[in-house]
Amino acid sequence: MLDGLFVTPALTAIAEALAAAHADGKLAVIGHAKLAAALASADRAIVPVGMSARAARRLAGALPDLSSVGDRELAGVIGVDLALDDAWQDTLAAWKRVVRDGGAIVVVDRGRAPEASRRALCAGLSELEQRRAGRAVITSGLVTHLS
Repeated sequence: MLDGLFVTPALTAIAEALAAAHADGKLAVIGHAKLAAALASADRAIVPVGMSARAARRLAGALPDLSSVGDRELAGVIGVDLALDDAWQDTLAAWKRVVRDGGAIVVVDRGRAPEASRRALCAGLSELEQRRAGRAVITSGLVTHLS
C-alpha cells in the first residue's frame, strides 16, 4: 500500500483534484495514515478510515470502516491502491455511498493509470482527471447519484 509514498507531491495533486471538484467539507482518507495526518494538518476536516491500530491511536476520530458514516455525508473520499484491489467494485460502491452528489473520489495508485481510470469509469464516476506525482498516479472523479 504505497508504503514509500512521498507525501508532499501527492498532497499537491490531491489538493488540485479536490479544488477542481469543489470538494469542500469533510473527507474520508482510507488506509494511509501519512496522507490523513498531512491533510488534517492542512486544516481539512478528515475522517481516517481503515488505519492500522497504531495509526488509529494517533489520528483523532479514526474509524475501522465506512459502515458508521451516513449516506452522502462526505464531500469526498481519498483512497489508495484501487488498481490492485480485487474487490474494487465493492470498494468503489462503498465509497460512492458516503459521498454527496457532486462530491469527489480521489485515488492514489502507484502506476497503472489506465486500470485506475477504467475502474473509475466503470463505477460511474464522471469528469475524470489524472495527475502524476512522481511514480504515483492520482485519479479523481465526481460522484453522481441518480436517485
